Amino acid sequence: MKLKNLLTTLLLCLLHSYNVFSNEITKQNPRDTIAFNEGNTNKVIALGNFIEASINNNKPDQFISKFYKNVFIKRVMDYNQNIVLDKEETNGFIEGIEQGISAFPNKIIEEVQNGSYYNFIKYRYDQEQQTYYVLFRLYSSETGLNYHDYRIHKKDGVMLFSDTYIYLTGEIFSNTFARIMSYAFSNKKILGVIKLPEDDGLTNLIKATRLNKIGAFKESYKLLDNTTSAISKDKFFMIFKSLTASHIDDEKYLKSLEELIALYENDPTIALNKIDYYIYKNNYFEAIQVVDQLQTETEDDFLNFFKATIAFQDQNYDFALHKFKYMIENYDGFFEGQSGYLNTLVMLKKFNEATTYLDSLIKEGYDRDEMIQYIEEDDEFGENILNILVESEDYKSWKLKTN
Repeated sequence: MKLKNLLTTLLLCLLHSYNVFSNEITKQNPRDTIAFNEGNTNKVIALGNFIEASINNNKPDQFISKFYKNVFIKRVMDYNQNIVLDKEETNGFIEGIEQGISAFPNKIIEEVQNGSYYNFIKYRYDQEQQTYYVLFRLYSSETGLNYHDYRIHKKDGVMLFSDTYIYLTGEIFSNTFARIMSYAFSNKKILGVIKLPEDDGLTNLIKATRLNKIGAFKESYKLLDNTTSAISKDKFFMIFKSLTASHIDDEKYLKSLEELIALYENDPTIALNKIDYYIYKNNYFEAIQVVDQLQTETEDDFLNFFKATIAFQDQNYDFALHKFKYMIENYDGFFEGQSGYLNTLVMLKKFNEATTYLDSLIKEGYDRDEMIQYIEEDDEFGENILNILVESEDYKSWKLKTN
């Protein structure tokens, strides 16, 4: 499960802000609390469904219409009150934030159009923050798993969202933008007195993001790996470095994960990175433990699929079969769950059950010839884990019977 996310695009949109300017600074409303009651809960659920529909129906403008930009922008600026900017710089940075916000739904939509799923998982009420949150899952077999946790804001009786916690980066969206602001303007006077050094690694970060956008991941990684200033120990930077390494080779990817975990071992926000790390190290029990923790936090039963795939890699086929069975019963039409269940039956040499399951898949609408091709063809490495099924008498009889 290689983990990738929207970070590069968002960074590039944000960094572009240093060259563009807006006409005025938007007035802000800092209030961000909502009472917990049935009426508000129903509105929050409706908002969650609206966000999901706007992404899956390719309606980025609808998504943006529910983003309370004023509150978000104020939050970003408030994080950096000790940085003194002139009006032109402030206006330029604000427009950059708005461009980054606008790019966010388009990037999710692009992933959905390429086969990803974007689903509204649940809502919750945070007593400490006194507001609602709605959780979404972004998943595909190509891009891996991520979650977006939207903070809800009520304006004139209408539910909007004013921030998003991105699981893969381990921080809220506004913090990410604020962090870039602190990097970008580190050479500005702080409290009118202190001036930070200009060469703090930001130049390498900017170059690396641009290289990533054109697919020059090796060159990007080299820049990031050669950065030794304080920014190189920032969790945000280290996660970005690991994502870049994932496009190159397993050795660099594992090295970058080890560096991240060594520095942030007890940080619960790097759960997705830890799962990948433990799988690469063949520490499957530890990987499933982290998935369990993530499932407790998210209440997302889809994570049973990850438990199943990890157990399958560990050759713990009985446990894998149990979890894959849950997936085929609760996620109708999810082929990765269905193929995982079939593969596990074959590993357990339950060939008769496997052929019976093939019949059920064909009844659901799968083409018989395509299923046979899937079962009998080699993968890209010239291997076929289902070959023991192909050679079994149960399969040969099934194939003749259904011919």
